[in-house]
Amino acid sequence: MSHLDRATTVEEAFGVLDPFALVGPSDPFFADYEPLLPAEHYGVSAKLKRYFREIQTRPNWQHIGVIGHKGTGKTTLVRKAMNELRDKGVMAVQVNAQLAIDQGGFTFSDLMLIIARSVIGCLVEQKIELRAELIEEVQRWFSEELLEEVHSKQISGTIEGSVGANDKLALLAAFSAKVTAALKSDNDYRQVIRRRAERDPQDLVRRVNLLLDGAHEALAKRQQQLCVIFDNLEKVPNRELIDKAVLRRAEEFRSLRCHLILFFSPADHYSPITVQAGQAFSLVTVPALPVRFRGDAPQLVRPGAKRAVEMLLDARMILGNVFEDVDACIETIARLSGGHVRDLLTLARWAGELAEPNKVGVAQIEKAARRLASERTVLMHPEDWPRALQISQSNLVENRAEDSHLILHSCVLNYDGEPWWDVHPLLRSDPRLSER
Repeated sequence: MSHLDRATTVEEAFGVLDPFALVGPSDPFFADYEPLLPAEHYGVSAKLKRYFREIQTRPNWQHIGVIGHKGTGKTTLVRKAMNELRDKGVMAVQVNAQLAIDQGGFTFSDLMLIIARSVIGCLVEQKIELRAELIEEVQRWFSEELLEEVHSKQISGTIEGSVGANDKLALLAAFSAKVTAALKSDNDYRQVIRRRAERDPQDLVRRVNLLLDGAHEALAKRQQQLCVIFDNLEKVPNRELIDKAVLRRAEEFRSLRCHLILFFSPADHYSPITVQAGQAFSLVTVPALPVRFRGDAPQLVRPGAKRAVEMLLDARMILGNVFEDVDACIETIARLSGGHVRDLLTLARWAGELAEPNKVGVAQIEKAARRLASERTVLMHPEDWPRALQISQSNLVENRAEDSHLILHSCVLNYDGEPWWDVHPLLRSDPRLSER
């Protein structure tokens, strides 16, 4: 079977149900299920694209936060929106925060330098030239003002011969990549770079903006504008870093003369440390699929969400070849996953493992759910259970430490419309979630 083919057996389904595989709008496994869902309860791409409707006629840089639990499809939905906005003149610059920054410790200046490096790299990839004098100015900034002479010479030595000497922008891209790579590990060079970059935060933003202005000058003929996307920020385990380096520095981020999309955890908005995400940036929420509306019975699965789950799985495999009773299996997966995309893929995959070589039945899905529940509940502290029960009754979260913990680990899920919360269905059968 080609890695692009839909699975035709339970054994083949294991590969196509990888819950961590990134599926983009151009991939065969992509399922555009948004039109099946009520816009007031989902409609993520439409909400995001709304900010960009008038960027050519009314120039206005958009700085947006996208919030959602890990594994709810934020990256795929944002890429879908960016793909559809390409004709509107939006050029996406993707930054994977998990690869670009030191998860254990990063600063506001790190992120500013990564934005500069990413824009330079994108221009090289797109074969877009900057003014020679601007390239020289940015090169001096990176090589002379951010670095000590010995470090600058070391970097220059490592890139000599790998890039043509006459391609100044490619040399700058290689040089800036080496500088930002030094920020990912604790070393003396990192301390020097940070100290020099942070001497004057306003000047740091000014220099990044000079680069952005030059980029947009070069892009004007193509009627394009840059949109830097900081993906996976919500996966940074230490939310204090996000609070300090991003949310508290929101004014500087909003001063950048480019479009900007930053990914946040729902905890950054509903249970913030100091600055609420919604007070720092305009927000677009990626909720769980609306398997239920507020007030619905826990066993109910709304038809739109059920069709969305079916479409998502049908894009990856021939359902009748994998499930005994397609309708019953889809409904069970939708209900037990709570509409959490990664969890529903995990349930389907694990159920297939249990069923091989036979087709998957409801019993295997329920058994897979018990396994996933045991892995999710181990994240619960003893004091979290009474609080989870309160959330299931009120459908509200509060700005308190235990709520933040429950949100970060997807033990409670958020749904849109009139925003509301509920415990993950995986937790409902646990005896610890009961009246005391």
